Amino acid sequence: MRAEDKDTRGPRWRAILEARWRDRLQEVIELSGAYYAATAEPAGGIEDRRARRLLRQAVVARQRLADTEAALTRLATGGFGRCEQCATPIVPVLLAAAPETRYCTRCGTAEIAPGNGHKERAAPPRLVPAQRIPAGRP
Repeated sequence: MRAEDKDTRGPRWRAILEARWRDRLQEVIELSGAYYAATAEPAGGIEDRRARRLLRQAVVARQRLADTEAALTRLATGGFGRCEQCATPIVPVLLAAAPETRYCTRCGTAEIAPGNGHKERAAPPRLVPAQRIPAGRP
């Protein structure tokens, strides 16, 4: 067993991730409750600015909860602490800051230089403004 694998398999990471999961679940519950209370108010409803803000916050909180659940799954299956794209170890400093991290620093950046052993990500499609066709012309 390699040293970096031993560091990412211990009960320490499980305890950290489970604590984060509980905190994030509580956040989702509170934000969802606040959203539903805001939409139930007769004056505001779902068109209320506050309700829309609460909904956005609840969606973001739910995504963070899902990321934590995925990290717990990776911990159980032995993939925790390794990049999902290139399988290299994720630096411990990055894991300590964000245990849900799925990618190494090289794969996590938007620009990956070709030929460095990492898979290239496809560039997003470029949007081209539509040409205006004068009325009456096909």
